[in-house]
Order: sequence, then C-alpha cells, then structure tokens
Amino acid sequence: MFTKRKGLFGLFVLLMGILLVGCGSKSDSKSESANGGDKGSSDEVYEINVNNWQPSTHHYAYNVYEPWKELVEEKTDGRVKVNLYHGGSLGKSSSVYQDITGGLYEVSILVPQYFYDTNFFPYSIGNLPFMFKDSNEAAAVLKKFGEKYADDDLTDIILTDPTATDPYALFSTQPIKTVDDLKKKKMRSSGKSETALAKSIGGVPVSLTTEDQYEGLQKKQIDTTFFTPIGANGQKLYEPAPYITKLGVSVTPLIPVMNKDFHDSLPDDLKKLFDEELFPKLSELIIESYDSELDAAYADIEKAVEKRGEVITPTDEELEEFREAGKPAWDEWVEDANKKGYNGQEMLDDLLKMIDEERK
Repeated sequence: MFTKRKGLFGLFVLLMGILLVGCGSKSDSKSESANGGDKGSSDEVYEINVNNWQPSTHHYAYNVYEPWKELVEEKTDGRVKVNLYHGGSLGKSSSVYQDITGGLYEVSILVPQYFYDTNFFPYSIGNLPFMFKDSNEAAAVLKKFGEKYADDDLTDIILTDPTATDPYALFSTQPIKTVDDLKKKKMRSSGKSETALAKSIGGVPVSLTTEDQYEGLQKKQIDTTFFTPIGANGQKLYEPAPYITKLGVSVTPLIPVMNKDFHDSLPDDLKKLFDEELFPKLSELIIESYDSELDAAYADIEKAVEKRGEVITPTDEELEEFREAGKPAWDEWVEDANKKGYNGQEMLDDLLKMIDEERK
C-alpha cells in the first residue's frame, strides 16, 4: 500500500512540475514580448490605427497612407496590421500631438505650427513667408535644422524625417493681384507667421484649421486662405474660392509621428524594420506626393475655374511687395524664440546658411 501511494505521489509531483515549467515558459515568452524582446510570438498581430485628418480624396490617402499600409503589412509578413481612418474621424490636425502621446491612435502627420508652445517650436521656422522655394528643399533643410535644434527635446513621441507641403498659393472669393487688394480682407491664419503676414498686409487674421477652411470660405467667415495647391485641389477649395493667386508664399512643415509606447512595445526586429525602413518610407512617400502632384493640381484647378474664376500670376514687382510684407513675420519669430529661451537670430541665420548650402 505504501509503495502504491508513494508511486502515485511521485506521479503527481512529476505532473505538477511539467505544468509549472509550461506556465513559466509562457510567462517568460509574454514578458519578453511586452519588453520588446528579440521577437514576439509568431502569431501575435500588432495593430496600427492611422489618423488621416484629410479626406479620403486627398493625396495623403492614395499616395501616402494606402501604399504605406500595403508596404508595412507585406514587410512584416502580416505581423502588423494597419487600419486607416480618413476625414479626421479619430481627431483633428490641431490635436495630433495630444492624441498621439495619449494613445488615441498610433500614427499621423503632425503640423508643428499648430503646436507653437511645445518643443516642436523650432520646426515652425519653416512656415516663415518666402523661406523655401519648394517642398524638397524644405524637407532636406528642416531635417538638418531639426536634428540641431529640436529632436533632442522631443523624447515623448517617435519622429520620422520632416517633410513639407508645396509652396502655398492664395485662394480667394475675389481677385487678388496686389497687396492693396487684401486690405481689410478676412484672411485665414493657421499659425503665428500667417497672422503676422496678414496684419502686415492690412488684412484681418482669422484662426481656422485646415479642415475648417472650406466651410469658412463658404460661409463668408473668411475671404482668403493660404494653402497648398495640391491639398486645395483635393479639398476643392476652388469651389468657394475660385480666384487663385500664385504667390509661393510659404510651405508648411509636416512630421509623421508614432506613439512611443506602441513603438517601445514592438519586438526588436520590428522596431528595427520601422526605424530603418518603414518610417523613412512614410516620409519619402509624402515628399514624392507633393513633388509629383503640383503641375497636375494647377491644371485641374485652372480647368475647374475657367468660367467662374481665375488663376492669377503676379508680376515681379507685385511679388516683391508681398515679400516685403512678410518680413515682420521673421522678426516676430525671432522675438518669440528669444522669449522661449532660444537664440532666435542665431537659429534664423543658421537656417538661411543651410538653405544656401542646399542650393549650391
């Protein structure tokens, strides 16, 4: 009897040992995955929610996010699934920083000038009037500038390489050919540099986000808006504002960003893939989209307004008047930088030097 009981007890101990080893292995595997180990469970799928605050007809949708989704899912062998949400359904462009850091979604494009009072401030220099000639130049220079003046202070979010829109035209409900034509006009302002420019011109700045400008023009809240012709074509801004003045007034820096907690939760092999290939590709797709769409956008706009508006090309003298009106915005930015503890004039001089080097 004793031998039989001893045998049963031994069998019981053996079975418990097997169960404990199995549980320990599973626990260790989960812990390794949660801590970003070399690789997660082969059947674990990580989901990325992408907030496109532009409509599904915008070039961000078909030139940027959809190709990037396909690339991510292909390169990760389905271990990462990308969910696209268009039309700002997860949040507006003006709340991207708070939404991303708060984990509302994982990926979006951040507009630095909407976050002027955060550590993204240095990037807002890219919005100054008549600074860059095109989006390619802006992207190349802002990358160097951001690495020197901004990125070390942005540790609560994952940044990709900065990009920029094509130079802005002026969309208006009435023909605008000279600076005088804008006096007392209600001008949409998306940031401090545009506000300073509007005041210098003699206009009345009205703060509206990118998503609200169509309705603002339609409801007469504003008479004009500075905006990218490519983006305006997607939003059909020429419908409420059929007069387009080709000013090339400024670009807007754009930075694709990811939630840091999500990034840190990825296995090491996926982190490396995102950092070295998938993140750079997202920025590259944005740059390529702005580079390729400009001529077609102007052609579409000219066709759309030929019987009800006009695409206006100012003379060199008229353009020089607009450039002069932009100088107070530069001075104000330097002053704001100084108040925030930066050396504003040094930063501006450094940026101009970087632009000169890029143009050689």
